[in-house]
Amino acid sequence: MASPTRPSLCQSDVWEGLIQQKLLTDQEQRLLHGRFDPYNLFSNIRELEKFYSGKTVRPHRIDDNHLFAKWAIEEALREYSPSTSFNVTGDVMQGKFLTVGSGNQALPKELVEAVRADAQQDIDAEDPTGPKDTGCEIVQEAGAVAEEFIAASPNCMGPPIQACAEYLHMEKCGKYGRNNLTVWKSPLFPRVDGQEGRKGFLDNQLTAIVWILSRFLGRLPQLRVKSQDTWNPKKQCYIHAEETPEEKANREKLRGPKYFGGILADSMGLGKTLTTIALLDLLSSQKLNVTVEDGKPKYYPMLILVPNATVATQWIDEIEQIGSHRGLKEIIVSGSGLEKTAYQERVRVLTSKEFNNWPDSLKYVWDNNNRYAASVVVVMSIDTWSQRTCVEVKTEDEHDKEKSDTEWKSTFTEKGRKFSVVVVDEAYKVRHAATRLWKSVALLKRQFTLLVTATPCMNVLSDLLGLARILWQTPEKYLKEQPDGWSKIETFTRLEDLKILDTLPLWDDSQLVAGRPAVLTKLIQKTTWKGSRAISIEQTRKYLKYFEALAILRRAPSSTLYADWERTDPVSLEGLLPNVGNLTVDIQADDALQRLYQDIHIDIFTEYMETLKQCWSKKNMGNVVTRPITSLLRQFQIVAASVDIFRLEKLFALNGFGGTAPEVEKMRKSRISFMHIAPFLLEPNDPEPTVALDYVKLAVRKSPILRYILHHIKENTLNRNSKGKITKLLITEASPIIAYYYELVLQFLLIHCRTLHAGLSAEERRDLVANFNEDTDNSCHVLIQMYTVGFAGSNLHRNCSQVIVASQAHSLAVQWQAVHRVIRVGQESDVKVYRPKVNNSYHSFRESRQIEKILPELGTRAQGPLNDVLVQLLNLFQYEVNEAWNSTEGQQLLADHNLTTDDTTERDEEPPHKRAKLDDGSSTSRRGGQDSSQDAEPSSKNGTESTSKEPRPSAKPICARLFRHEYEFLGLKTRDQYYREFKGFPEEVKSTFSHSKNNLRRLLSYGCHMHEAAGGRLWTVKDLDTPAVLERAMELMLRVRLGAKPLSMLPYPQIDFPLVAPEKRERLEDLLGGATFTAQDIEAAHERATRSKRSKKDRNDLRELDEDANFDEIEYKLNSAVKGGLTQAAKIHNQAVQNINQQVKLEGDESEEDLANIFMDVWGDSFSSDSEDNDGGDAEGDVDMLGTSLSNQDAPAPEVDVLFFNKAKFDKAEPSTFQPRIKEESLAKDPKDDNQVNVANRQGRHVVDLTGDLDPNANGPNQARNPINPIRKIISTVINPIRKMISTVDDPILIGDSDDDS
Repeated sequence: MASPTRPSLCQSDVWEGLIQQKLLTDQEQRLLHGRFDPYNLFSNIRELEKFYSGKTVRPHRIDDNHLFAKWAIEEALREYSPSTSFNVTGDVMQGKFLTVGSGNQALPKELVEAVRADAQQDIDAEDPTGPKDTGCEIVQEAGAVAEEFIAASPNCMGPPIQACAEYLHMEKCGKYGRNNLTVWKSPLFPRVDGQEGRKGFLDNQLTAIVWILSRFLGRLPQLRVKSQDTWNPKKQCYIHAEETPEEKANREKLRGPKYFGGILADSMGLGKTLTTIALLDLLSSQKLNVTVEDGKPKYYPMLILVPNATVATQWIDEIEQIGSHRGLKEIIVSGSGLEKTAYQERVRVLTSKEFNNWPDSLKYVWDNNNRYAASVVVVMSIDTWSQRTCVEVKTEDEHDKEKSDTEWKSTFTEKGRKFSVVVVDEAYKVRHAATRLWKSVALLKRQFTLLVTATPCMNVLSDLLGLARILWQTPEKYLKEQPDGWSKIETFTRLEDLKILDTLPLWDDSQLVAGRPAVLTKLIQKTTWKGSRAISIEQTRKYLKYFEALAILRRAPSSTLYADWERTDPVSLEGLLPNVGNLTVDIQADDALQRLYQDIHIDIFTEYMETLKQCWSKKNMGNVVTRPITSLLRQFQIVAASVDIFRLEKLFALNGFGGTAPEVEKMRKSRISFMHIAPFLLEPNDPEPTVALDYVKLAVRKSPILRYILHHIKENTLNRNSKGKITKLLITEASPIIAYYYELVLQFLLIHCRTLHAGLSAEERRDLVANFNEDTDNSCHVLIQMYTVGFAGSNLHRNCSQVIVASQAHSLAVQWQAVHRVIRVGQESDVKVYRPKVNNSYHSFRESRQIEKILPELGTRAQGPLNDVLVQLLNLFQYEVNEAWNSTEGQQLLADHNLTTDDTTERDEEPPHKRAKLDDGSSTSRRGGQDSSQDAEPSSKNGTESTSKEPRPSAKPICARLFRHEYEFLGLKTRDQYYREFKGFPEEVKSTFSHSKNNLRRLLSYGCHMHEAAGGRLWTVKDLDTPAVLERAMELMLRVRLGAKPLSMLPYPQIDFPLVAPEKRERLEDLLGGATFTAQDIEAAHERATRSKRSKKDRNDLRELDEDANFDEIEYKLNSAVKGGLTQAAKIHNQAVQNINQQVKLEGDESEEDLANIFMDVWGDSFSSDSEDNDGGDAEGDVDMLGTSLSNQDAPAPEVDVLFFNKAKFDKAEPSTFQPRIKEESLAKDPKDDNQVNVANRQGRHVVDLTGDLDPNANGPNQARNPINPIRKIISTVINPIRKMISTVDDPILIGDSDDDS
């Protein structure tokens, strides 16, 4: 029965009352073992049976609960079938094998056959016997090759296995994995012998140890085995056998460039922790970390910095297990959450007070004449370390106060303390060089530096620069101390000079120039050309390989190493980790949902274009934008997943609540169930749900991703495995409110589901991870992993082998990090990863941005044998080009060159399901007529039919005149060139431009008439020199890795709108026609504006450099920034984080880390090439669409819509005095003060008043009326105003590609 008093989507006392009653009032506990407990809801069994439609449910009987869940899911999804389809397109190269390492361009048999990959079949066609050895050739399954191409690099595979084994005195002691990989042991590492359950070394680990040694030391010393077998009791010393000529020659061959550091970037799960501990043990026991100063040996401790306390505990346990007492005598730890256990005999825990004033028993650690100091290892969270040791100090100029500034100092360096080795685990955390984290490492005095991370490029290629700058400090000093050392480096004045390195030995000091940050900056800093910025893939392919060869060791689970120097004996790492199948699930929503979604998407997109137009206008470059792009991108992502959740959040916002993480946390504390959420999902005329099935139907009504999740659970998860154990599922998600919605629905279905979110304390997270890893019936069945929660330390592989990527992360690196929680050594099952993607939705733009970010990094992979692999892929996928040429749409496009939606009337009137669609599900026409479906909702807001304006003149003739010749229309172009071309089109063309047709045109450009006549084009390695061909080859590799159909190319988050009212399309078309920018341009616009406004104090900003700046000029800028203070914006950010930490106790590992890194991943490039970054491991944000993304933080703030800002007062204010006030009111008129900015006048919006005195103790009446709770208030009064303030002061464009709540 419908509720006569239920209001619509609006502000209403009824809704406010329901929010207070249902969501904010503590509810009776109705969860048992993580699932809904109906026995606390009903008073008698008859009511219970009626509610569950006669199905048997019992909290303690999981099989009965699963039977109910299966039935309910099937019934709820029945009415959407077959309208809603789930098209699994995984493993697009199923059963195909590629030849690697042939050294020639001969094509495999599969190429000749050119068999089309079956895109409908499930995966797991990898050869169970592993790669096929054919002499010097390796034939691997295509998916394994793609994994290696993306996660490894041919430029940094390490030295030969046998040579490393001989140098380390290794011998074989066992086999491991399905392909029987060798396990090694050595007397140098007595506790890593592979016996009695102990670990042994794998091929990749022993080669990693030797590679790092070669980068630390250059020439490798002879290693001395100290054991009972070599001890001479009479002489009281160890007796060592003389080195044979062969052993000495082998050792000389292993020599490398003396870089004093490196990046260990092996893929996740390959044992980097064991490798690092063994390395430290070896350095200490062999006295290789002892320096000689003034002719005397000096001893310094070693330091390991880790992302959080959980990971620190894992490192400590590992050191205790595998580190020898001779090499690692004492382990000193300090920080919250770190405690000593009974079996940890070498561990010493320091309180914060003791850390600042070391006890007498540990004073020897800093006595560089005490040899035991070199055997001490300090383990700490990097956030704790930076807070305790890195301080900002004011420096004053006595003669000119305006020249006074601040600089950062390390308290350890100031006290004369030094480390022999500094290890940074998850080193992507120090990728922004203006951050406290980065400076806390860079300011340390140290001999060697090892950066450990599987993702050196977490977000974009420029992430490498921060790591390279840390590594360069010691080799730069070394070179300047060597005769002619620096003069050799100075001979390299252009990128082209790097080719000289090909003619020099690997150990030559000149090789170090590849690690010079100035050279790397010149290579990877984006260049501006006619308003567009793009890193040249061709340039990275040519020159980035030299840095990789010098500084990075990067192998994947499918990489092939070589046992010998001649590279005739290949050894594949396949079998070390489980087989992984990657599948994309294309979701085709029903017509009614498509109509509703398109109607909402076009509203958001119109506002998006209006906002960008304001940003692009020179008049508004200094003003705040009414609705930050981050918020709009977040709305895009939520509505693509669920129209109901989008509506739910909007309803909450209109009634004084919200859908961000603080509100979600309130609901969690109130212990609500899905039944409490359900009333807010009902439309005015909807009947009240009466039975459980009604609630399930309501939950999935407008949520296509949830429909697939439930479908997958029914088919793959609600069954016991072959051992009789429950089957587990990991879901990754970006948005807190979406994750919570899914959690409530699954719990209501009596499925034990929990979310790993930032509101959990570190101990609660550990308990949840442990519970999920159990195999008992009452353990967690489905775990939702938030991208914003640190992945480090959360291994989820023990009983889970299925992953659903419910929400795309801002970068593929972050997404793959989350997925790899179940892909670890010890995983006993093959893993399947499902990536749902709604056709014709925001998901295509998100995917497009992910691809465009990673392509520059992949450019450097196209070297040697992998060139042959790329060519094979081009030819294997050429059938797509042939089909496009033979299709009706392709022939029509070739004939009329019409890239607009100005098609024939007959085409427009065809229903959506009859239109020709591209492989991604999008239509080649956007101007379709309205669907006559009975259950489709009206497009217009008032529910009436819309009437269109007078139609604009046809753009078809104009478009045709743009391309007078076929070679102009089909010329090979990169994505960036297509975007630049699009901006140059006439207004009439851009207003009705069809990106679907342009994607088809791009596909057609990879074929031509003369090749078609000869049976199709055959690509060769030489074709890869064409950037557009190389780009397609790398995209094909990514498609194999993702299990995806063709990838879209989109300058905006634009979809097709065949079901939208004409007047809405026309308003959008006006905006599109007048646009002279793309989403990819925003970063460049921001950079130009910032450069023109940059004050003299910001002298460290790389963007002040001319494109023709030489290496010395760039180096000067970089070096002066190491100690230099932060920009004004970064200072405010640091103060904001400090205020939050002082006023709110944030549980868990993130605290300052996550807030700051989210801030910097998005704003980092706006402060300089580096900024304050303290991420908790999974930073969301997007530096190529600058804006702040606290959304990706799992504890965001409500949006501040209007800002009053007094720039004059701010310029004079100290950061510590910044305390904005929130005013909940509507504005009647603009402020009179010229210094103030009023951007909007809308009822119920948050208003930030910065026009008064910036007094931290000010308490006005507006604060007293603020209903926001303390946590939300602090964040909303500090972080959000900072975002808008920064855009007014330094950075005029406030935008970002954010995942979540702003």
